Amino acid sequence: MANADVVVAVPDELSDEVAAQMLVNPLTAVMLRREAEEHQAIGYDGVLVQTAAGSSVGRLVTGTCGLQGLGLINVVRSDRGAAELRKRFPDVPVVSTEHPGWDDEVRGAAAGRPVSVAFDPIGGKLAESLLDLLTPGGKLVSYGQIAQEPISVHASKLLHTSLTLRGKNIGRWLSEVSAERRASDVAAAKLIALALKDQFEVAATYGLGALADAVEHAVRPGKVGTVLVSPW
Repeated sequence: MANADVVVAVPDELSDEVAAQMLVNPLTAVMLRREAEEHQAIGYDGVLVQTAAGSSVGRLVTGTCGLQGLGLINVVRSDRGAAELRKRFPDVPVVSTEHPGWDDEVRGAAAGRPVSVAFDPIGGKLAESLLDLLTPGGKLVSYGQIAQEPISVHASKLLHTSLTLRGKNIGRWLSEVSAERRASDVAAAKLIALALKDQFEVAATYGLGALADAVEHAVRPGKVGTVLVSPW
């Protein structure tokens, strides 16, 4: 049994594999998009930068930015990942952090436009580099903590550039948003799933008797797609 408040109808057009991924990652993309849209420069001359752009969430953010015509620069950790992402989204600049000077490549891709908002699920030194890329008044939105080290920022950087640091996650969304906002966000997540069905990749599907293998695969470096668990 499940509470009616947390049950979501699945559109007939979606496969079971997409339906299994329909909420968490699309809802994260919805939350991030809202954070970006709150910045006055986004949608005008401001550019959005996101790290881990090849992840499931990253691909959905790229897709939604494309649908809305928002300026975006993707950042990934390897040249291989950059090449793969360019095949998916040939019109979106991709920068790899595999080599020194990647931050200058981001500035070059921005082509003089202000880097107004950055999304980052990594943290640590990478997040610090993003803060250096942001224009005065910019915003860094952290939605993960993959790196073990903390984000270190001197107070003077915040004081003199008026930067904003925000943290977002699905757990807080579940406990904090109103019923009306929840319904609106779920509806937006459904639209993302319908519009970007091809971006919901499955890395592997495991039965209930192989949960340990599924967990190991889910945290495996270089994994592409979501690991699913099937009751059958």
